[in-house]
Amino acid sequence: MWKWRAKTNYPITSGVTPTAGGLVFFGDMGGNFYAVDVNTGQKLWGEKIGGAIGGGVITYTVNGMQKVAATTGLISPAWPVQVTTARVAILGVEGTSQ
Repeated sequence: MWKWRAKTNYPITSGVTPTAGGLVFFGDMGGNFYAVDVNTGQKLWGEKIGGAIGGGVITYTVNGMQKVAATTGLISPAWPVQVTTARVAILGVEGTSQ
């Protein structure tokens, strides 16, 4: 049974990472990265951060601030994606780390 589903304009092939603070992070093949509410699936934040996101998503804490990292620039023979330089995007989460 599904609690909720996320819909994007591009396939989601990245890792989907939930946190103890009630957030879920993931990216899509269009290079968009999202933060959604773990209970409702409501999009809290979304922005294009680079090329296609198809790898893992991790979260960690540095000096009390939560960070989220994702790889961008995936090239896929199965999906028509923007060809770009691969990189690791690191984002900060406002508020108290969980």
